Amino acid sequence: AAAPDPCAAGHGPAVAIEAVTDAGDIRLSDGRLGRLADLDLGRDAISAGAWPGHVAAIRKALVGLTVTADEDGGFPDRWGRRPFRLSLAGDSETAHRLLAARGLARIAPLGEQEACAISLLPLEAAARAQKAGLWREPAARALGAGEAPAIRAMAGRFALVEGKVVSVGERPRRIYLNFGRDFQRDFVATLSPKTARHLEKAGISPSSLRGKTVRVRGVIVLRRAPAIEITGPVQIEVVR
Repeated sequence: AAAPDPCAAGHGPAVAIEAVTDAGDIRLSDGRLGRLADLDLGRDAISAGAWPGHVAAIRKALVGLTVTADEDGGFPDRWGRRPFRLSLAGDSETAHRLLAARGLARIAPLGEQEACAISLLPLEAAARAQKAGLWREPAARALGAGEAPAIRAMAGRFALVEGKVVSVGERPRRIYLNFGRDFQRDFVATLSPKTARHLEKAGISPSSLRGKTVRVRGVIVLRRAPAIEITGPVQIEVVR
């Protein structure tokens, strides 16, 4: 038998997707307001002028569908939104797969549904290769690790960064994947020893990444140099 889809909702009462708000949030016919767990609709990457058209495409894909809905154990955020998984009624499809395949969302792991997020990476890669949906936007592309000014300009926003790991620094409380030799300027991905153990269970050893080209994703933070904090395996892909 085929393995269950990790993005699928459990069994529950059928509800309709009643609306998608201008911010991209999903309102169900039972009144619940939410967003899809571990997905980002690309607000940081899509120009203000293109955003309404992007939301219109999401509405066209989702509004009116009958679904079963799981809340991923998350409490509502300050806007009352819950992280959802939505399965289409009478179908093996999920809202996650629908949006990722059309380039209407990208995987932005928050640790809510790691197995789901990992399973979506091939769909995202195909949409990115076809420049579908948000992947047409220049700001959605994977930034080169050597593009320090462009990476700094994304501070506080979600981004993909790709490049060769020049060195791996291992300290008692921190591990550094250095993408350059200037530690004051060049991009770095950081992780805790606990996360490193989690990555190793997923088949990714941080020390083995030296010399590899990898793609990392997350929110850019400015420390001494621009950085992304790695908290799980879905945030790091070995390109070659």
